[in-house]
Amino acid sequence: MLVAVLLSTVLIVTAPLAAKNPKPKRKAGGGNSAAAHTCHHGGYRLLVGAEGTTFKNTGACVRFRARGGVFATGIVIPAGKTATLSNARWRFAPCDALTYGYQLNLGANVALASKPGGPCFNAALPGATIGPFRTAVLLRIFLRDTGVPATTCDYTFYSDGSHARVTGTNPYVVDIRDSAFCQFPPTVPLIPAGVGGGNVNVTVTIA
Repeated sequence: MLVAVLLSTVLIVTAPLAAKNPKPKRKAGGGNSAAAHTCHHGGYRLLVGAEGTTFKNTGACVRFRARGGVFATGIVIPAGKTATLSNARWRFAPCDALTYGYQLNLGANVALASKPGGPCFNAALPGATIGPFRTAVLLRIFLRDTGVPATTCDYTFYSDGSHARVTGTNPYVVDIRDSAFCQFPPTVPLIPAGVGGGNVNVTVTIA
């Protein structure tokens, strides 16, 4: 009789504790496993983090994604490849003072050509060959606009921003609009109407 009473007491005490501390459930699908799968079989050589993180191996790529990292969706130069900028031009006779070039992994802007403010003209521009690199690299084309002598500003527009259009998937055609005499900053969308609709136009070929 005494044993039965003791057992019932133990059950009464321990049952609520078990209810309060259930075993953790595993997430269906393995959490980020599906997304991290893109890192395998050399996939990491094609990927860059949205904030410029690069990956030397599969493990680094998988850990990045497991921590909630997001991959870049812009123009990426895969590891061991080069990007060639060609057919670059000022278009629609821009009058603002402009500088065009490129940026790698959200780092410093590398200028390739500039024009003064005031004169309005079209012109061919120099290109560049970028790479190869040991890891994949995020590439952005930029257009810096500092206005005209009467109206000055300092805006920089990128190929993944609100003044740009990227057409095609290797080769890519990048068009970027300027500020139109400092009237349209990067916070105000001014997307080129189509291919060749920017104040700077350049073809990007990955090979």
